[in-house]
Amino acid sequence: MDFQTLYDFIYSLTKLYDEAKDRNTLVEGFKQALSLFFPIEETKIYLMDEYSFLLKDFTKPWENLSQNSENEEIKKHFDNFLIQKSQFVKEKNILYFPIVQKHKTLGLIKLKSREEIKEKNEFFKVFPLVSAQISMFITTLKNSEQIKISTNFHQTLRNIAQITQTQYELDYILPIMGEMIDGFIQEHLIYIFIKNKNKKEYKLIWPNKCSDNKIYDYLEEITPKSQTILKQDGKMGILPLIVDGKPYGAIVAYNHFDKINQKEIEYLEEIKSQATATLTRAKSYIEVLEHATLDALTGYNNRHQFEKRLKEMTSSAKRQNQPLCCIMSDIDFFKKVNDTYGHAVGDCVLKSVAKTIKRELRESDIASRYGGEEFVFLLPQTNLEEATLVAQRLRASVEKKKINIEEYNIKDVKEISVTVSIGVSEYKNEKDYETLYKKADSALYEAKEGGRNRVIIA
Repeated sequence: MDFQTLYDFIYSLTKLYDEAKDRNTLVEGFKQALSLFFPIEETKIYLMDEYSFLLKDFTKPWENLSQNSENEEIKKHFDNFLIQKSQFVKEKNILYFPIVQKHKTLGLIKLKSREEIKEKNEFFKVFPLVSAQISMFITTLKNSEQIKISTNFHQTLRNIAQITQTQYELDYILPIMGEMIDGFIQEHLIYIFIKNKNKKEYKLIWPNKCSDNKIYDYLEEITPKSQTILKQDGKMGILPLIVDGKPYGAIVAYNHFDKINQKEIEYLEEIKSQATATLTRAKSYIEVLEHATLDALTGYNNRHQFEKRLKEMTSSAKRQNQPLCCIMSDIDFFKKVNDTYGHAVGDCVLKSVAKTIKRELRESDIASRYGGEEFVFLLPQTNLEEATLVAQRLRASVEKKKINIEEYNIKDVKEISVTVSIGVSEYKNEKDYETLYKKADSALYEAKEGGRNRVIIA
């Protein structure tokens, strides 16, 4: 073997070791390095899964190998490597060799060349080096993935535990919880259900759609003493959320391809325990806050207080024959802010927007946080034309505001901007006092559907 080829090969492997961040990159890197010796058509890596004891494609660990002649051949060679401990098996243009760590066979590599592979090829002179290096790279990457999973898991637990520091409304908490769990358990579909007290049935809270209606039947099996329920041959895990000794909801994990393994169940059960603790805490907060008037995050009136003030203000407007307007605003693409920068930054945005808007209002105006990223304002003694000018002023102020997020250590991002969509309505002596904000809410929906960052009059 000439020195340059050997140098280029070792350099390629060394560079790959430094730069490969994921499984696909690693496999493609091996293919490029091995192309120095023969024209590689395909490089495949297969590993034995330690939980299911099935051989799996290294780049698609969520799939089981299908029953076909090609995959049966792979399984046959893996079994032979386990028994015979041979260095490689060559079949015309295909080469198989084992992945070994500490004398234990973990999987195999399949190389397919566009021409017949001959043992006089210079590759076989450095084969022990190739085999050892590739095995080391694969096991190192796998170990680093495990460390990352563990880190993400504990971060997920912390994030779920911290939700109630600034949020307490269950309609807001549960979708956030769903996003957090889905971000960690990426190889499964994640659903969160809550039990409807009145109808005694389960309602999907996150995401927006459930792909398997059989889940609803399974949820009916939950009792106050239920633990994890496995369905569909172990591909679906139902983790009951038991609050105050009663079924409150459930986290469901579903994998179309493979059984949920024991390690994943352990992760999910710990997440379920933290989620239950968070929901219990939120439920207690709600009971306390029923007697409170202010939203803890923004300092605005809370929803309960808003409904009380709405009733008072519409009655007063009707009695005194004075104009009254309502403005409803919603932060545009707020979910994207949470997904991109995290919920701590999302809370910072909520506080900043609330503060910016507050500066534009009169002391007599009533500001409330209606829920999530939605705010509602009552403007007494204000007609529709005046309220529309106020709404435009609020929209422009938020759009101009630069929100500093340096303290959150987001790479290359020191500040961000957001916009709001706004709906405006005027009280018309309706019998139902709720009509005022419902009209504003409909106009807000129209503003968002029409492109966002705009004001629509009901």
